[in-house]
Amino acid sequence: MKQLIAYATVALVSLFSSENLHAAGLTGATVTVGVYTTNPGTLTLASNTPSATVGPTVEFPLGTLTALLSFNVIPITIDLTASTIDLHYPSGANATATSFNGYIFDFANLALPGITGVSVDPLSSLSPVGFSFTANQVRVNVAGLNIPANSDIILDIASASAAPEPAEAVLLLAGLGLLGFVVHRRNRKSLNQSQQQPHRARFGPGKAAQCVSA
Repeated sequence: MKQLIAYATVALVSLFSSENLHAAGLTGATVTVGVYTTNPGTLTLASNTPSATVGPTVEFPLGTLTALLSFNVIPITIDLTASTIDLHYPSGANATATSFNGYIFDFANLALPGITGVSVDPLSSLSPVGFSFTANQVRVNVAGLNIPANSDIILDIASASAAPEPAEAVLLLAGLGLLGFVVHRRNRKSLNQSQQQPHRARFGPGKAAQCVSA
């Protein structure tokens, strides 16, 4: 019985191990980024829109974002983790001043409820003019910003936490059911054994049992 409980416990622990969970946050999501500007007036796409899967390598190395038409794109490397977006500027530049001049990140395949919060990381050497977000999009505005060389804008992204795969959730429920069944059987067996124990009269020292008759 003890072995059965141990096996069930090990099974439950393995289900909650990092190898059996969806990676939390942005990891595994597909992200598409583009440079947008409101110069000359309406929001206009100023670069190509490359896509990548968020993982252990740099998603958008230097040179990935290239300018369209007559626009100029500031050289940048963009690296994403499960909970951050790091915009690294290897060389200095001045971003054109307008109502919006920056980056729009669109995410696909995010676990619900998606993105729930964005903040500037304390390790940032540069702060954006502003940012906004929805469940599947982050906008970073650097309009008019004087960008020093080797500076970083790092944003912390709050999103859905890790959750078991559907098949693993079934195994989890099965494991819980097995534990409950084992504990129930064990308690019931102990109760039956205690009820079947014969009642033994206890007598003080030197006293004999007395038989009472009507």
